[in-house]
Amino acid sequence: MAKIQRRTAPQSRPASRQVPASGGGGREPTVRVRRRVPLKHLTRFTRMLATLTEAGLPVLRNLRILADQWPSGRFQDAILDSAEMVEEGQPLSDALAQNPDVFDELYVNLVRAGEAGGVLDTVLNRLAEFQERSQDLKDRTKSAMTYPLVIFFVAVVVIGGLMGFVIPKFQSLYEEMGLQLPKITVVLITVSETFVAYWYLFTGIPVIGFVVYQTAYFRSHAFRRWNHRLLLRLPILGQLTEQGQIGRFATTFGTLVSSGVPHLQAFEIVRGALSNEIYRDAIDEVREEVREGESIASALDSTGCFDDVTISMVEVGEETGELDRMCLRVGAAFEENFKRALDIALKLLEPIMLVVMALLVGVIALALFLPLFDLLKQFGQAA
Repeated sequence: MAKIQRRTAPQSRPASRQVPASGGGGREPTVRVRRRVPLKHLTRFTRMLATLTEAGLPVLRNLRILADQWPSGRFQDAILDSAEMVEEGQPLSDALAQNPDVFDELYVNLVRAGEAGGVLDTVLNRLAEFQERSQDLKDRTKSAMTYPLVIFFVAVVVIGGLMGFVIPKFQSLYEEMGLQLPKITVVLITVSETFVAYWYLFTGIPVIGFVVYQTAYFRSHAFRRWNHRLLLRLPILGQLTEQGQIGRFATTFGTLVSSGVPHLQAFEIVRGALSNEIYRDAIDEVREEVREGESIASALDSTGCFDDVTISMVEVGEETGELDRMCLRVGAAFEENFKRALDIALKLLEPIMLVVMALLVGVIALALFLPLFDLLKQFGQAA
């Protein structure tokens, strides 16, 4: 078989991204790498690699086979680059680590643990199952949010069209007829005139505000932490966020421990897998307390971010030596709770948005046609 050609220059291979060691409570959090390859592609790759490895094929041949399954692009380049490094004698984990924008720390460390224990096929199967659950949650969340976003967009377009085009025509009609307008109609016409005169402010200010917010969110840890703390205090979104973060922690930590990754290293990897700064900081505290000799259950309890069920399950897992199984059970339970809570929240949100939209359009229609009703009433009395 012909030797694989390198797709990138030898000097340009990126160094493996290292996560800074956790220090005190004031350290700046690790910057999260935005994955350039969709998770669904990586999940399919992992499942196929696990199947081929389980069949007894050598790693280099597996990578060559899988490279042909994807079109030319970033992902194929990463596979080919990893295959060439394996051909040069590097372990698979080190080869994958050279593309951190494709294979993150969790992926690389699980592969490294599988290589060290001689159970690479088993670890890859666990990793594929983990990614499939993550993809399922991601797809469910994305699908659930599509309908409310469509309703919101339609509401903005409809109300904007009424304010910018329909109401001015009614205003001209009423001025020609010389009607005495009710107060609600006067207010509506005033709002419409303001919208038409300063439309660039109505469209520009939200855009500028969004850009400023996003900039502050990604550049300021304190601002991001404040947002995440506020999110956890909201009635429905807070519950969803809590369940999502605890489920993510338990599933990721259980997968790492079951694959042979040391606890302290697993905490550092788990921290990068979480999205909420409150929980990321909590994992820092847990890792430091465990380093000092505290039990994991006690350390989780001291953060105040984990519920009694999770702490009790972790405590039982530590006592029985089945910490990985207990964490995976907790993760599965919280993922299921997250799905149910998300479905319930959306079932409440959808009718609320429809009612609000109907009320806004109804108020506008009432304000527009009320003068005509009064005019018809006057004609009826005159007749």
